[in-house]
Amino acid sequence: MRLSLQVASLLLVVLPTSLAFTPLPSTKLQCSNNINKVRTRGLDVSSPVEEGQGQDDSAGPTVDFPPPLSKIDALKRAAEFWSSALPIVLSYYSKSAELSFNEALTGETLTEEQQQSIWDEQHSAGAEKLAATITSLKGFYVKTAQIIAARQDLFPSQYTDALSDFTDNVDPLPAALIKEVIKLELCNRGESFEDVFSEFDEEPLGAASIAQVHRAVLSDKYGGKEVAVKVQRPSIESKLMGDIANLKALAKTFQDNDALPLDYYTVFAELEAQLQDEFDFVAESVAMDRIYECATKDDNGLPCESPIVIPRPVPGLVSKRVLVMDYLKGVPLSR
Repeated sequence: MRLSLQVASLLLVVLPTSLAFTPLPSTKLQCSNNINKVRTRGLDVSSPVEEGQGQDDSAGPTVDFPPPLSKIDALKRAAEFWSSALPIVLSYYSKSAELSFNEALTGETLTEEQQQSIWDEQHSAGAEKLAATITSLKGFYVKTAQIIAARQDLFPSQYTDALSDFTDNVDPLPAALIKEVIKLELCNRGESFEDVFSEFDEEPLGAASIAQVHRAVLSDKYGGKEVAVKVQRPSIESKLMGDIANLKALAKTFQDNDALPLDYYTVFAELEAQLQDEFDFVAESVAMDRIYECATKDDNGLPCESPIVIPRPVPGLVSKRVLVMDYLKGVPLSR
C-alpha cells in the first residue's frame, strides 16, 4: 500500500511538468514552391534564401502549419488535461483509504498477493486513462508520457508499457511540411529538394515531441549514401520555451511553500536548460563528432578501432533545425 501511495506522489511530481508542453492546434495554409512565402507565413525557422529571387509562386499542396497558441487556449488545454489527470492521482489515495477502512472494519488483513492484485488493477486503470488523455490532447503533453515511460525504475510496468509508444510514435507531421522545412533549412539558392535527395521516405522512422526522423538517400552531388534526416517541428521552440518561462514565473511565487512535494521552480529551470540544448541540431552534430573522436582514440590519443558504430553528421547538411546523418538499421534500446 505504501508503494502505491508513492506512485501517486510520483505522479504529483511528474504531471505538473506537462503544463509546460501545450499542444498546438493547426490551421490550413497553402504551401508554396516559393520558400520565402513559407517564411512569411510564420514558419518559425530562418530562411537561407533572400527576398525577391523570383522563385515560382504557383500554389503547392495544402499542409498544416501550427499557429501561435493564445493564453486562453493554453489554459483550456491545461484544464482539460488536469480534469483527467488529477482524478487518477486522487484515486490512489481513495483506494488506500478504502482498504484501510475495510481492514479496520473487518479486522482482516489482505495477503500480499491480494494487495498486489488490487494495485495492479489500479495501475492498469490509471495508465489506460492517462494514455487516453494524452492521445486525445497530443501536442507536448506527450512529454509527461515520455518522462514516465523512461523511468521503469520508478513507475509500475502498467504505466511504462502503456506510455512507451509516446517516446517515438507520436503523430507525425505531413511529409509535405517536412520537405518544406528541409528546403528552407538546407537547399542553396536555385537548388531543389531533388537536387539534395534522390529518395525520401514520406513515412517517418519515428516521431517524437520535438522532431521526427525520415530515411532518405542523398543525390550523387552529395555522396549518394543512405541517411537519416532529423527534422524539428515548426514553431516548437518559441512556444515551448515561452510556456516554460511562464511556468517558472508562477512556480517562483510558491517556491517556499512547504506543502508542495518539491521545488517546482527548480524543476522548470532545469527543464528549460535541458530543452534549450534539444532545439539546436548544430550543437547535437558537434556532440556526435566529439563522441566519435573519443571512441576512435586510445588513452594516448592515437587512432584505434571503435567498440561501437557511431553515426556521423553529413557535412554541409546540418542546420539548427535539420540534421542529416548516417543511417544505421536497428531498433530502439527500449525495445
